[in-house]
Amino acid sequence: MTALKGIRVLDFTRVLSGPYCTMTLGDLGAEIIKIENPEGGDDSRTFNISKSRPISTYFYAVNRNKRSVTIDFRKKEGRNAILALVKGVDVVVENFRTGVMERYGLGYEELSVINPKLVFCSISAYGREGPLKARAGYDPIVQAESGFMSQTGEENGAPMRTGVSMMDIVTGLFAGQAVLGALLARDRMGRGQKIDVPLFDTAVNMLHHAGSAYLLDDIVMPRVGNGNLVAQPVGMYQASDGPFMITLTNNRLWRVFCEVGLLRSDLVEDPLYHDNTARVANRLALEDLLNSIFATDTRVHWIAKLGAAGIPAGEVRDVGQALESMEVAARELVTQQAHPVYDDVRGIRSPMNLSETPVVDPVAAPDLGADTDAVLRALANYDDAAIGAMRKAKAIP
Repeated sequence: MTALKGIRVLDFTRVLSGPYCTMTLGDLGAEIIKIENPEGGDDSRTFNISKSRPISTYFYAVNRNKRSVTIDFRKKEGRNAILALVKGVDVVVENFRTGVMERYGLGYEELSVINPKLVFCSISAYGREGPLKARAGYDPIVQAESGFMSQTGEENGAPMRTGVSMMDIVTGLFAGQAVLGALLARDRMGRGQKIDVPLFDTAVNMLHHAGSAYLLDDIVMPRVGNGNLVAQPVGMYQASDGPFMITLTNNRLWRVFCEVGLLRSDLVEDPLYHDNTARVANRLALEDLLNSIFATDTRVHWIAKLGAAGIPAGEVRDVGQALESMEVAARELVTQQAHPVYDDVRGIRSPMNLSETPVVDPVAAPDLGADTDAVLRALANYDDAAIGAMRKAKAIP
């Protein structure tokens, strides 16, 4: 049994933030019915097409364990089909621009009349209410506007956005958490509710200690590259054959690091480095000192030696090296995923591990519209004539 067995989600989301939310719900066992535009479906189906298969690696990454239904709800027949489906679902998730769902009579106010227990989750750029509600926005924009980008990059370099769209992903995770909370509340209140999770709000929340530093003391934290301004040594260091990362956050580890890892007990009480405050104040000198020591041997040597002493350390890898690593293999993070055409499709499993209600076995992202007829028959109680009428009206392909 899975944690969300019996929960049905009508998924109107596209690209990343919304699909990430519904993917996590699907991992937990919810039935995810992805509603797509018959004219090409989710925009991300065209992103980064594989060289060996007609599969979008972008779409494939966040749409496992879903069913694809193509309905044009701009047409009356399509809208009526959605209304029929809503009666039998628990959750609606959408990430259109503000007003799109309402324009077609599919907003929370309309749908909650049909299904009072419906949990309706909107993912937007700047929220569904307030002066910014109509403004379009994407992950790179909110990373810039929120100050998050100002924290990423080299100390004397330009601000940098993260290589992966972190605001989209974390917004999806917040939205999934909000949906779970609303489902729990529904059991107590007997009714559903509306949820609004904006990318911008998420990005501001992601400022973490940099936000607190400003709000408490008017301190604007600078960029520090791979380093850290609250604990040292933290960062990327150079062994004789390449870079690796270490992270020490307390004085006890510093002592072990010096005495066991470096065989330099003299550094333990060195006034420049004897406590964390001193190490942060002298971090550039400390970085030079440690790099001169680490340059005397290989990454494998230092990581093994530090690891044996309980010091967190690891190689700096590219994606391929990471996915082929011992750690990924040990955690069995890469799995074969069932696919209707290809039998050798690999994917990354969910990181959630539940002892009594495990996540579902991953099924590869669906082909566009693969489940349209089956879902309409099972959930909307449409027969051949009704489905044929929809095709005649071009509400489904």
